Amino acid sequence: MLLEKVKSTIAHHGMLSRGDTILAAISGGVDSVVLLDLLSRLASELSLTLFIAHLDHGLREEDAKKDTQFVVSLGEKMGLSVICERIDVRRISEEKRLGLEEAGRLMRRRFLEATAKKVAANRIALGHTLDDRAETLLFNLIRGAGPTGLGGIRPVSPPYIRPLIETKREEILAFARAEGLTWREDQTNRDTTFTRNRIRHQILPLLQQLNPRLLEALQRAADLLLEEGKALDTLLKRPWKDVVAREETGSVALRRDQLLRVPGELQGLLLRRGIANARGNLQGIEKVHVDALRDLVTNVNGHGEVHLPDLTARIQGNELLLSAHREPTMVPYELPIELGRTELPHLGVALDLSIERWNDTQQPPKKGGSVEVADADRVHFPLHVRSRREGDRFRPLGMSDEKRLKDFLIDERVPFYDRDSLPLLCDQEQIVWVVGVRLSDAVRITRKTKRALVMRLEELAW
Repeated sequence: MLLEKVKSTIAHHGMLSRGDTILAAISGGVDSVVLLDLLSRLASELSLTLFIAHLDHGLREEDAKKDTQFVVSLGEKMGLSVICERIDVRRISEEKRLGLEEAGRLMRRRFLEATAKKVAANRIALGHTLDDRAETLLFNLIRGAGPTGLGGIRPVSPPYIRPLIETKREEILAFARAEGLTWREDQTNRDTTFTRNRIRHQILPLLQQLNPRLLEALQRAADLLLEEGKALDTLLKRPWKDVVAREETGSVALRRDQLLRVPGELQGLLLRRGIANARGNLQGIEKVHVDALRDLVTNVNGHGEVHLPDLTARIQGNELLLSAHREPTMVPYELPIELGRTELPHLGVALDLSIERWNDTQQPPKKGGSVEVADADRVHFPLHVRSRREGDRFRPLGMSDEKRLKDFLIDERVPFYDRDSLPLLCDQEQIVWVVGVRLSDAVRITRKTKRALVMRLEELAW
C-alpha cells in the first residue's frame, strides 16, 4: 500500500516528528494531490498541523485561475487553510535575465519560505517523485554538473521534505485512481520546448528501452553520490578550519597563504565550499568559475578581483574575500501609517501605534522586542513604513553615532533573507524604529518625556 511505503520513506529519512506543522505545496496536479491526501491520513497519527500553499506563476491565465479555485476548494473540503499568491514569473524572468524555469523555481522557493514563516511551519512538503529525481539527475548531467548536482533532488533539504521521492509516478496515478481522487492537468508539462519536459517525454523513455529499471538505477547512483558527498564534507572539516579566516551571512574570508599550501585538487574543493557558504548554494557554479578563483589565489601580483554568478571575489592582503550578491526578497514598499492599528498582510504583521501620557517613573521596554516606546515630541509626524534603501543610516538606541543600516543589521545577525522585507517605521527625517529590532536613539525616552509614542508589533493569525 502506498501509505505504508511513504511512511517508510518518512521514517528512513527522518522527515517528520510528532507535532510538526507542515506547509504542503499544492499545485493541483496529481503528485501534489496525492501528497496532501497521504499527509492528511498521517495528521492524526502524528499530531500534525497542515497548511496548503498554492502559487500561480502568471503563465496560463484562465487555466491558472481554475487551478487556484480547485486548490482552494480542496482545502475547504479538507478543512485546511489555503494561502495563495500570484506572481508574474515571465516579467521576473525578463528583468533578471533568467530562464522561465529558473525564475519559476526562484519565486516558488521565496513564496514557500515566506509563507512557512508566516504560519510557523517547520516543514515544507513537496510532491517530488522518483521520476522527478531521475529527470533532475539527467538534467544536471547534461549541464555538466559535479557530484553535488548529480546527487539530484535530496529527500530532505531543510525545511523541505519530499515524502514521495521513492515513489514512481505510475504508482501515484494508480493510487489516485483507486481512491477516486481528482486533480488538474497542467498542459505546460507536455511542452517539449522546456528541457525538463524533453527529458521526461523523450530521453527517459529511450533510456528505459536499454534498462527497464532505469529509475531505480539512477536512484542508486544518486544515493551513492550523496553518500560520497557527505564523506567528503567530513574529510574537509580539518583543512577547512585551517583555511577559513571568518564567516558571516553572505560572505566568507579565506587565508590565501593556507590555500597555496594545499594540493590543487583539494584547493578546488575548499574554494567550492567557500562559494557555497557565501552564496548559500552552488547553483550556476561551474568548473570554470572555480578555476577562475584558483587563478586569482595563485596570481603572483597578490591582488585582483573576479565576478562569478551572484558572487564577487577579491584579494585583500592575505585574504580571499567572497561576497554574495543578494537579490531583494520582495518588491520595495512604502506606505503611510497613522495612529491606530494598521495591517501589513504582505509581511504577515500589523503595527498598532498610540500616543500615551508618560512620566519619569515609567520604564521603557527592553530593546529588541515587539513593543517600543519613543518620545512623541521628538518624532516628526506624519509616519510611514517602508523597506530598506541603499545608503540608509541609523543611530541605534544607546549609540551616539550613526552607522550604515546594512552594517547594523549584520551586527544584529538579522538573516540576509529577512533584511529586504524588514519594516522600517520612519518619520519625515529619519528611521524611528527598525521594527522588532531596535529603536532610534534620536527619539529615546528621557526624563523630560511627557508624551510617548507606543508602538506594538503583532503577528497576523491565519
